[in-house]
Amino acid sequence: MLSEVIAAISLLPMIAYVRMRKRLLGFTAWFIFAIACLTKIPDYIKAVDYYNTAVFLLAFIFFLLLSVSILKKNSEVFVEVTAFSALACAVYFPFAFVSSLNTWIINTTATLTVTLGNFIGFSMENYGDEIVLNGKKVQIILACTAIESIALFTGATLGIKADRERKVKAFLISVPVIYILNLFRNVFVSVAFAYSWFGENSFYIAHHVVAKVLSTIALILIAYTVFRILPELAELIYSLKDEMFGGAG
Repeated sequence: MLSEVIAAISLLPMIAYVRMRKRLLGFTAWFIFAIACLTKIPDYIKAVDYYNTAVFLLAFIFFLLLSVSILKKNSEVFVEVTAFSALACAVYFPFAFVSSLNTWIINTTATLTVTLGNFIGFSMENYGDEIVLNGKKVQIILACTAIESIALFTGATLGIKADRERKVKAFLISVPVIYILNLFRNVFVSVAFAYSWFGENSFYIAHHVVAKVLSTIALILIAYTVFRILPELAELIYSLKDEMFGGAG
């Protein structure tokens, strides 16, 4: 929760930077966000989740470099990236901090996961945030709702400068698809754990290895499709790379 609080604090200087274009505000926003990523790493190390440990370590380094880049060379590219990032944060944080929304999305995801599992042929039951199958329980937490990816793609598709029709199309082929695929992911993890598909370490292998790899592939394919619909987003990312690390032209 500490990392979420720190990240939420970064939203204020993000919004201020977008409105005022002051490089110190941009530096402050992304430096704080980088620290938020850093504070998340011990949790993943403790959970023996090396995938997310690596992801958040790379995120910390990237956002730290981004903050320094803004301080050195302020530009409209950094402002645009911060704008859609602020939108993504604004989508995520209510579910992280508002208890009623947190409970709603978790319980709804658990219910829909069970509905899908039963439709496929598994006798699942759910009690609030818990899924029960074959006498074993799996608890759905906020991370199991795909809200982070949903927020990211919401910000990236709706926060980019492009015509509304293509933005809505990109949103519809990304966010709903991510949520539906996440339901299949939850069913897979629950069933693999309940029936010990991978032996004693079934939950770890299903959740931390197989599901992570498949989710990453799915997000890459979804991102590729979004870039085809919104070339402005791809161009912004290329421009960001050039601003941070230099590039031809």
